[in-house]
Amino acid sequence: MRLLILGAGGFIGSNLVTYLDASDRADYEIVGVDISDEKLPGDLRNFRFLHKDFLDPEVLAEVPRADVVVDLVAYANPSVYVESPLETFELNFLQNLDIVKLCVEHGKKIIQYSTCEVYGRPSGPTYKEDESELIVGPVSKQRWIYSCGKQLLERVIHAYGLEDRLDYSIIRPFNFIGPRFDYLVPAGNIGGPRVFAQFMSALLTGGPMYLVNGGDQRRSFTHIDDASAAFETILLDSRANKHVFNVGNPANDVSIREMALLMQEVYAELTGTEPQTTLIDIDGEKFYGAGYEDHTRVPADISKLGALGWTPVRGMKETLRSVMGWYLDNKDEMLATIGD
Repeated sequence: MRLLILGAGGFIGSNLVTYLDASDRADYEIVGVDISDEKLPGDLRNFRFLHKDFLDPEVLAEVPRADVVVDLVAYANPSVYVESPLETFELNFLQNLDIVKLCVEHGKKIIQYSTCEVYGRPSGPTYKEDESELIVGPVSKQRWIYSCGKQLLERVIHAYGLEDRLDYSIIRPFNFIGPRFDYLVPAGNIGGPRVFAQFMSALLTGGPMYLVNGGDQRRSFTHIDDASAAFETILLDSRANKHVFNVGNPANDVSIREMALLMQEVYAELTGTEPQTTLIDIDGEKFYGAGYEDHTRVPADISKLGALGWTPVRGMKETLRSVMGWYLDNKDEMLATIGD
């Protein structure tokens, strides 16, 4: 099976390529595309990398040759949504739409990575792909442009599917974390990266662990290996065609404050030393900038993907031990990137 993976050099993409390269469920020939290959290992088997923008003509010429196009290209950091809302919309919707249209033109299936942020604010005890309302905040809070752009792309893909012009599956990730997740930042840095890497940076540098708006908002974290297994299930099962799937682990539902405390606990267990960091509450707009709005998130309903045979297997503490262990094993290399 020939896969064209756009965004193969990012966190999800690099882990997905590594996972599929080791899989024995199918024979994959993978063409990966990204503007960076720093996160990709060098010992992959049936893999070819194009160091290109995903809309480069050489990349677009690969679409007709692929069996499935996998689109991971997106800005996925709240600080970017707030600082550059138009750039976020242009990449996440307009430029991704060009890929969708090309798949329509050449009759190629697309697996589009969306986001759990399409759900917006909680509208029930759990998020269900085909039932939950999608409720976002006011226009004055531009952080919602990320959610709206992703939602609109989903709706266009669905519309093409209704006209039988496109085969597709849509994945809504719920807080994936794993090796090569995000960059580290100096002690006391505000505005990014995402919460796990922000906290990991604090633990490694002795800086504060900032709790945006008190850290009472909840998230459900998913180990990237579970997420990659979910992708392969969707890829290989024809029943996944023209469906949207939540990929998450509802058993790993914690508040951000609880996560910070658990990371401190795991750090002490892994290193044998107490972390030299403190928890500090900070206002959301002070941390991310004007136009940010925070929200809690209820767990995903994953029964739809469960019906295809997938279930996450890594609990919250096991996930943190695995991912934090990778950062600790690569501590010197990761700290050397601060300020790059």
